Amino acid sequence: MKRLSCQEVLDQLADYLDEDARAELVQQVDTHLHECSHCQVEVDTLRRTIQIYRCDEKVVIPVTLSDKLQQALDQAYLAKPRDPGPLDA
Repeated sequence: MKRLSCQEVLDQLADYLDEDARAELVQQVDTHLHECSHCQVEVDTLRRTIQIYRCDEKVVIPVTLSDKLQQALDQAYLAKPRDPGPLDA
């Protein structure tokens, strides 16, 4: 079985993540991922990104959490000095 380089793995990620990927490619990439933590991170990140974009579910945030988040954002916005923009002159 051919050993894939990191670049070959990255070049073939779309094919690898396709549900209809050929078994030989999947085996080669899986072998590489078992030995290479850097590529494993790339694949995991891409998988999670795909899951997020495929998700049709709306995420409901509890009101208390939403309120706390809004307060934190308001405080951070007010605490940061504002750089004057081109229209402020």
